[in-house]
Amino acid sequence: MSTAGKQSTAAKPADGLAHRSVSTFEVGAQSVANVAPSAVIAFAPASMAASAGNGAWFSFFLAMAAVLAIAYCICVFARRRAGVGSLYAFSRLSLGAPGSFVTGWALLIGAVCIGSGSLAGAGYYTARALDQIGIGLFTGIPGQILLDVVLAAVAIRLTIASVRTAARVASVLEVVSIVLIVVVLLPAFFKSGNIIDTEQLSLSGSTLDGVVFAVVLGVLGFVGFEGAASLGAEASDPYRAIPRSVMGSAVLAGVLYMFATYAQVAGFGGADALARSTDPMDELAELSGLGFLKFFLHAGFAASFVAVVMACITVAARLLFGMAKEGVMPARLGVAHPRHRTPSAAIRAVAPFVALPAVLVVGAGTEPLNATTYIDTIGVFGYMLSYTLVCLAAPLFVRRIGARGLLLTRALGLIGAAAMVYVFYRNLWPAPAWPLNVLPYVFVGALVVGVVGFAVLRVRRPEVAERAGTFADDLD
Repeated sequence: MSTAGKQSTAAKPADGLAHRSVSTFEVGAQSVANVAPSAVIAFAPASMAASAGNGAWFSFFLAMAAVLAIAYCICVFARRRAGVGSLYAFSRLSLGAPGSFVTGWALLIGAVCIGSGSLAGAGYYTARALDQIGIGLFTGIPGQILLDVVLAAVAIRLTIASVRTAARVASVLEVVSIVLIVVVLLPAFFKSGNIIDTEQLSLSGSTLDGVVFAVVLGVLGFVGFEGAASLGAEASDPYRAIPRSVMGSAVLAGVLYMFATYAQVAGFGGADALARSTDPMDELAELSGLGFLKFFLHAGFAASFVAVVMACITVAARLLFGMAKEGVMPARLGVAHPRHRTPSAAIRAVAPFVALPAVLVVGAGTEPLNATTYIDTIGVFGYMLSYTLVCLAAPLFVRRIGARGLLLTRALGLIGAAAMVYVFYRNLWPAPAWPLNVLPYVFVGALVVGVVGFAVLRVRRPEVAERAGTFADDLD
């Protein structure tokens, strides 16, 4: 066992968390909720079809392959290390304290921003669901802000109350939403009479550039799949449950995305018709004679976004909790709730950073789903950087411990890192329209703030800075 492992193991009984209390299913639910496949299914296929045409489903396949390469690198660590720090603690084993901090800070930015963007989406679809039943009070900006605040309070309350409750609620919300989508997709799919769609299966009319560009969009749909790793301290069997959840959530999401994209193209009678749709699921519900399900669809999308908010708060709070235990963050963030045994102080500290961006951007007059796109985009960059660093760290770790599979880990690490670099590049060039063109620089600014803070800590308290990423268990 490493020195870091010995240090953290000695501290564990006093950290106040509900150790080894979360089942394998609940661990998996954290990753699925973080990905929010139902929200992706609702809108990504149309964007994919706009560039990849009949090859949209294949773009999702390629995206899944890239994500599975990243998942493999994460599992290299997850089979041997578990804790609240997720990728932050993993990268420590190869990249040391500085690399660990950059990984953790990037992941923190990602979790906070994805949570905030999803909050705006939750408020929007809650308002639409209520409007479907004649309650139109929340469709304006004041109503949207009120819903965002209320939903944020609900998410925070649930994540403080119990990690198991939060995981279960998130999984139920996501499963219900996926079921509703499938209920709408299947009739439209079969009604199209194009179950064996030869044009899609042959990628008819698709271009290589179009398919590859759509892979960029596809990869974004998997962000958060590693969320289970944040429950390493609380999982009942972390060294088995977390790797299975990480790989399983990526595969599950990929299969759902490919099916949903294939079915939507068939249901609309072609990729061009799907690409022109502004609200694919509503239109498919009408085409299938299931228009009465719109309320449930919108409620399901709202539920999916709320599940993401809860999952992101879980990840961000546990990152801060671990950093506080190491001394890298203020000690007060390392205080757990005496009864619920959750990192309540860190959850409360994260809450304003999740709620305020959504409230401010929507309050400024931005359409809620545009607010979701803008804020989420900043968060995606954070996740991509943390994934890249873990992919680079995995082969170094395998070589250091003399484990099997070094060549495979090197190959998959290179694929995963290259995929993330390519996605980031395509968000810079060709330059997108404002404000998307400035969002990469907003992320870089937020990243620099953390890096500068850590650099100051290394100068003033080097022994504390060196503990970054050590709050985790190591498997003998």
